[in-house]
Amino acid sequence: MSKQFEIVFEASGQVVVADLLEDKAPITCENFWAAIAEPLTDTLNHGGETGPEMWCLVPPPGEELPYENSTVFPEHGEILYYHYRQPPTRDGVMVYDIGIYWDRGQSKLLQGWIPGNLFARINGNEQIMALRREAGRLLAEGSGRVTLRRRFS
Repeated sequence: MSKQFEIVFEASGQVVVADLLEDKAPITCENFWAAIAEPLTDTLNHGGETGPEMWCLVPPPGEELPYENSTVFPEHGEILYYHYRQPPTRDGVMVYDIGIYWDRGQSKLLQGWIPGNLFARINGNEQIMALRREAGRLLAEGSGRVTLRRRFS
């Protein structure tokens, strides 16, 4: 059985479970798993430019990440790990975040296409519907809080 993590939406207490895709993105999965050794809580935002995406920042990885299993066209339930340099107008700072897609999306910002490593997936219609409800709440409220934590069966 693959490693799993939980996404806990603080406003509602809703929990969805994601499977790590260790066979497709092993380096990304290893670094993300290390980042959530202790539960990670951060601000959750709606991806205004990318469409049906909720995103939050994550700590920098322990090593430079390659692009593995990357895409710019995620499907519903897919989670992408983004690592990219902000444009020069923002001092060229590296950004590390995950995008949780509740429907088919695209990884295009004003500055262009940004591939993300597809490293995890949320499965099942019930969980996808829960993501959509949380996205609606997020759109109405502007931002929220989310906790990412390891799941042990």
